[in-house]
Amino acid sequence: MSSGYLISIGSLKLRLNRKLLWLIPIAFIGITFYYPVLAVLGLGVGSHFDLFSQYEVGVWPVLWFTTWQALVSTAICLVLGIPGAYVLYRKNFPGANLIRSLITVPFMLPSLVVAIAITEFGNLLGGLTPITAIILANLFANYSVVVRTVGSQWQNLGYQVDEEAELAGSGRLQSFFRVVLPQLRSSIRSSSALIVLYCASSYGLVLSLGDGKVNTLETALSISVLQKLDLQHGAALAILQILFTIAAFTASRWGGTNPLSFEAEHGKATRLDKRDWPAAVFSFVVIAILLFLPMILVFSKAFVSEAGFTFNNFLLLDSHGYRDLLNITFTEAAFNSLRNLLLATVIAILIGGLVSYLLAERSRTEKKKIGKTDPSEIFLDALFLMPIGVSSVVLGLGYLLSFSWLRSSWFVLPLVQSVVAIPMVIRVLYPALLSIENSPREQAMTDGAKARQVFFHIDLKIITPALKTALAFSALVSLGEFGAASLLSYGDQSTVPMLLFQLISRPGEKNYGMALAVSAILALITTVIVVLVSYERKSLKSNRK
Repeated sequence: MSSGYLISIGSLKLRLNRKLLWLIPIAFIGITFYYPVLAVLGLGVGSHFDLFSQYEVGVWPVLWFTTWQALVSTAICLVLGIPGAYVLYRKNFPGANLIRSLITVPFMLPSLVVAIAITEFGNLLGGLTPITAIILANLFANYSVVVRTVGSQWQNLGYQVDEEAELAGSGRLQSFFRVVLPQLRSSIRSSSALIVLYCASSYGLVLSLGDGKVNTLETALSISVLQKLDLQHGAALAILQILFTIAAFTASRWGGTNPLSFEAEHGKATRLDKRDWPAAVFSFVVIAILLFLPMILVFSKAFVSEAGFTFNNFLLLDSHGYRDLLNITFTEAAFNSLRNLLLATVIAILIGGLVSYLLAERSRTEKKKIGKTDPSEIFLDALFLMPIGVSSVVLGLGYLLSFSWLRSSWFVLPLVQSVVAIPMVIRVLYPALLSIENSPREQAMTDGAKARQVFFHIDLKIITPALKTALAFSALVSLGEFGAASLLSYGDQSTVPMLLFQLISRPGEKNYGMALAVSAILALITTVIVVLVSYERKSLKSNRK
């Protein structure tokens, strides 16, 4: 046989093996995500929208509040974040890399920690109304989405157009609106849709800051399921949440931008000059007051009591709280959370990593054939990204409806958490795999290396930093997950976010002090992980140069 014939046979077997490998993640996501979501849709379609009038929480006021608070929060995020994107990504100055890392911390914080941070910030101002607190919390958590998504694209725009516009007499502001802004439309649209999605599904924030006076679709859903015990009514609300999600997710994909990419590409950055000072001062003030101050307040208040500096709030974490409020201690809950985190992270890395590898290989093959992105690749990408938008509360309801035999097991919660974390893993690993140069891979295969050998000896070594990032971020997603836990975790299987919510929803100085201590610990863990991941990425880029 000729060598060309043998190569073609080998290539055919390789493509067949990859198609068979697709069955694993497709079956997993079908069973663990789409099946329970379809169960919710099926039950919701069987209900009638006049059911909503039976409850104090009517659907139309809830839908209206969900929509307008998300749109207002997004608009303010854009106004505050676009100057920050310019300063942190278009310009270079000492500490820029550290600030880029730190502004990502609020986005990765558990929602209940965000709520406590905004509560402390509000106390400093004399108190906030529930709606103001919710919008501020949305800004605090999502500011970095605008800065990093828009900044990553802005960093790669050429400077020639700006210089020509200024030579023609256009000022810096005119040049931005006439020349730069049109080129940033795709990233602005993508980040805006993503923020709308996050603000509409900010379950923990609305539940803890709304004070029962305002509700979004998610909190209304939880009231129907947990308080009214009406799964059909909750499912009908879940349909609206899913429709909202699909619309926002579709909008986030327009223009081909990556809605979950927070890693800057290699682009030029110039030094700050006098003309940049207005944008720089504005951005530094926003970051200091809106992002850093609430976090500093949480850390400081955790160590403060009427007697002054103390560790009492941390020593109480091995107790059941004031008047034995908690069923288990935080030490026991931390064990539950750690166990769930390890299992959820392993599943998310295995499934998300396999999807990323198969997508990258498919992208390379199809681009060689047709020279552009294959539509089926976009479909497969979206198939596994959908869990980012569907609320974990909706997913938790789906598990209550679909897996009655599983819902009493502790295993169900890390399973849901892994589904929620998979999109984050794919968005980190897929670009990393796609950026690997073909020459060493092709040389290895020419020398007789098999596909798995190429992956383990070449691909895996190159993407190790990205893999560590995916591990860290999926672990943080699991650690802070509250929506599904509120429906599926109870009794001695409660997690840290569940106990945290119990503390802040009940009066008592000791309870709130314990909540501050837990929030400080979670905020510190998140900060350390985000900074370490960013530092490792920076070291990798330096080594490549």
